[in-house]
Amino acid sequence: MQTRIAPIALALTVALFFLGIADSRAQTQTAGAPKQAAPSATHLPANYRQLIAAYISARDNHVVRDSKITKPYERWGGLLRGGTFTAVCVAVFRDNPFGIVVRDNWVVSYEGGEIKPIAMGMESCSDLSPFPELMKAISARQPSRATR
Repeated sequence: MQTRIAPIALALTVALFFLGIADSRAQTQTAGAPKQAAPSATHLPANYRQLIAAYISARDNHVVRDSKITKPYERWGGLLRGGTFTAVCVAVFRDNPFGIVVRDNWVVSYEGGEIKPIAMGMESCSDLSPFPELMKAISARQPSRATR
């Protein structure tokens, strides 16, 4: 019984693999020209940088040394996510428990009026620019230390 199922499973896996490749190529090209942004992709609000800074500062309790952000870009999210969506990647440079500066990559999108995480550390952020909004949000989050 297992010897009959194995070839069928293998054929199904190969077919799904090639369908996925064909689908991703179709998403990136239309008659040899780069694909335009999908009309269904959610556009970010004008204050998206402040929203992302507030989101990350509320969830990251490490000592942050620096942060950088990409411009919004279209990302393929698969059929379950409904195709393409607008994403932003943020690189956060923070201290680890041993005092060594490490980098966390946060990928977020804007859905339903709020910032949603896509992946952490799964993508490499490139074409980065300074992200002072996160440093301001973190300093505002920390309680002021009054002297007695």
